[in-house]
Amino acid sequence: MTDRDRSSLTRRTLLARGAALATLPLAATRALGQQNEPDVVIIGAGAAGISAARRIAEAGRSYVLLEASNRVGGRALTDTAAFGVPLDLGAARLNMPAARPMAAFGRAEGLDIHRAPDGGRLYLKGREANDSEYEDFVGTVRRAQRAIVAAGDAGRDLPAARVLADLGPWSDSARFVVGPLACAKELDQVSTVDASRAEEPDSVEVCAQGIGTLVSQLARPLTVRLETPVRSVELGGRQAVVQTGRGTLLARAVIVAVPPSVIAAGKLRILPALPPRYRTAIEKITLGAFDHIAFRLPRNPLGLNMDELLYFRAEGPRAYALRARIAGSDLYTLEVAGDVANGLADGPPEAATTFLKEALTREFGADLAKKVGKVHATRWTKEPWALGAFSCALPGFGNMRRAFTEVALGRLIFAGEHAHETLWGTMGGAWLSGERAAKQALALLGVRSG
Repeated sequence: MTDRDRSSLTRRTLLARGAALATLPLAATRALGQQNEPDVVIIGAGAAGISAARRIAEAGRSYVLLEASNRVGGRALTDTAAFGVPLDLGAARLNMPAARPMAAFGRAEGLDIHRAPDGGRLYLKGREANDSEYEDFVGTVRRAQRAIVAAGDAGRDLPAARVLADLGPWSDSARFVVGPLACAKELDQVSTVDASRAEEPDSVEVCAQGIGTLVSQLARPLTVRLETPVRSVELGGRQAVVQTGRGTLLARAVIVAVPPSVIAAGKLRILPALPPRYRTAIEKITLGAFDHIAFRLPRNPLGLNMDELLYFRAEGPRAYALRARIAGSDLYTLEVAGDVANGLADGPPEAATTFLKEALTREFGADLAKKVGKVHATRWTKEPWALGAFSCALPGFGNMRRAFTEVALGRLIFAGEHAHETLWGTMGGAWLSGERAAKQALALLGVRSG
């Protein structure tokens, strides 16, 4: 599959873009973001909004970057309070090569960004799988992937669950890997077309200080107006009118870099009403559930390498994966997604701890489960300015992401992981969508952007 956003970029230009704004005078860059009537208003200071603001500033045009919450980063959030070491509560991986500009900047800033182990390890009731079991597991996952891709490539936009035949003994495991783990949804809610276009990374990199820390560093040269939710965007006049909780802004272009779930929930009104094509995209490119249940496991009792991903043999729908020894620490996360994540988020606070200990007991025995102390679980479907983890198109609407790459109503532009056709659900996709949105905004201003 090709990536239209990167098809004309060489590795050298990607690396150069990653650090371009770092060379601009800090005071001048921030001054560009202090206008009351800027060239561009950017709504949402996650990776996409930050990327867009950097490119606008790089072109010497004014911007206002608005963020409803009290921090930058969006769904990239690193916490150090819960366990005393960096823990990514949201995005935890950089898929290469799409995220190379972000990684290049992070390394230039002194962050420890390193390659995660390739693939993952398979464990069965406390032991690592043998060669035959590995072959059966991987083969079943690949068969499921091929069936979904074949349907999508043929233009058959169906629920992914419908194109999977009997996958045999590893069926539940494979369905988890290609469904909830990859798409944050059960396969009956996944469009074969959308899934077939998802680009597989060449490799994955992680940041020891946290992906949220990296994104915050990328925002450092910018002026960001925090705790400033946008109530409405009116596009009928000569300038866009942006109504916030702290006053009104006028701009020649508006970049909306918030999840479609926030718009669908009525938290951001766009006037006049968007044409049906865009409304359908907002309603049908929905966010799924993906959460981390974090815990400590001292002294590496399982003998695992840092940042390893462990798979298990699922029996039924209550499946999960395990990320081990994060950045070499004794911190682990049980990865839950789809219906399991939704159910835990809807349950009482102690539900995640119970689920974790049951999972560890099942896989490694009760003695290991007893070693778990403090537990910290995310609930992204309950976060008011996200309302989910990442996007995947519902069946029948796999082509609707294209609407998010177009200029709407003359001056409204979308950005975010949902606004990339092949890199949705990734930090690299969010970043590149912000660059694309900035280029479109600059074109509306009459500025040629390379």
